[in-house]
Amino acid sequence: MATQLTVNPNLLWDYEFTPEEQQDEAFRRWYIARVLTRGTAKDIQAIGLSTILAYLPHLILPAEIRHFWDWYSSLPETRTRYGHPASSTT
Repeated sequence: MATQLTVNPNLLWDYEFTPEEQQDEAFRRWYIARVLTRGTAKDIQAIGLSTILAYLPHLILPAEIRHFWDWYSSLPETRTRYGHPASSTT
């Protein structure tokens, strides 16, 4: 799942990451979860729905946010356009 992420530095207020760490899979999972919990629509757009849906099964999210994204990823239109991620069990 190696994709280049556009990182919003405003979402990194409590951690410091080197550019190399920002390309690590653990950072990607953490950052995408951070965007889904604290980011804006612009941050979501910067990552892209395909990337979010690909990482979704691997993210630790609050129940309400998990419920929304599981619902969204199960919509026929979403499945047709982006595919459907594996089970969201983390």
